[in-house]
Amino acid sequence: MKLLRFRMKGQQDIHFGVLLNERVVSFETLHHISGRSASLLTDCETYLQNLPASEQQAKSLVEFGRQYEQFATDDAIYPLHEVQLLSPLDTVSALLDFGFSPRHLANAGETLINHEFQWPLRSLLKWFLKRSFQKEKKKTVYRYYKCNHLQVSGPDEELVWPAYTSYLDIEPELGIVIGHQLDAAGVVPTIAGYVIYNDVSARDVQWEDFRSLCGPSTSKDFERSNGFGPYLVTPDEVENPLALHVSVQIADRWRWEGSTSEYTVHPNDVLAYVQKIFQPAAGTVIGMGTIPDCCGFDRDEWIRPGDRISITFDRLGTLTQFVPRQLPALQHSRWGQRADICEESKSE
Repeated sequence: MKLLRFRMKGQQDIHFGVLLNERVVSFETLHHISGRSASLLTDCETYLQNLPASEQQAKSLVEFGRQYEQFATDDAIYPLHEVQLLSPLDTVSALLDFGFSPRHLANAGETLINHEFQWPLRSLLKWFLKRSFQKEKKKTVYRYYKCNHLQVSGPDEELVWPAYTSYLDIEPELGIVIGHQLDAAGVVPTIAGYVIYNDVSARDVQWEDFRSLCGPSTSKDFERSNGFGPYLVTPDEVENPLALHVSVQIADRWRWEGSTSEYTVHPNDVLAYVQKIFQPAAGTVIGMGTIPDCCGFDRDEWIRPGDRISITFDRLGTLTQFVPRQLPALQHSRWGQRADICEESKSE
């Protein structure tokens, strides 16, 4: 199932529902038409807290909806383009981000070195970086940082460009959404589904964050810096989460491509590792790491004001977001002024 949250354009009421053949219907509507139970489908939060019973209710209604859709009226089931999709999660209980894509880390490290250091230190650091990642290939390192789970954006939203960065970037990641399964043993965290996660980042302040040894706060925790959508896709629709093709379209300039096959760990193993530390709450999202070749840090290519960004994962859909056209007066950047955005930065 592709679960979603939406509102009718121009209206405020938010509905929890499902995608049926490119059409959107709320579980509330399916409940009223079918008479089948939807007590655990009032919102995504309730759904995630009551697996597997909530999933069974949803599947029952979806089964009915596929039959009903053939003669449904437009006031019950809506074409996808007629609704406003929101982040599929009501609330994100916690947000953890791993780095299980070694080639991205190596690419990003080289870009960082090029911008932060001069010869001969630059050459020495590149040699050290290459040697370090050759060793990393032989082992799996489980390390994560905690993101600002309160700063969330969804499909078709405009991102925020902080005044303190000239090098805003996107990071397409596979997001693991945690639910709670109720059984004889009590509450057990489980993978409720997958979501596209756009970890928006300010790159030219990231080195200072690293040097502080307190995690990437300035570079990661600003407004609307964690994009999710368009759907929460249940595991039965993702046969192998490590075999998904990924593409990123940046306006009409670039098309970047990659794959989740470059992740070194399966999501099941990631959840098992987290549970050794704590029991994640329902609604926790775990990022697997940036898809190599699919962000500016990997390529030293940077988004611009007004860009339309479309991130597509096989089976998960397309998350489209927008870079603001008008920028604040940008502060001095450690990496120097960008000629391609200097005019926009003077617009205010």
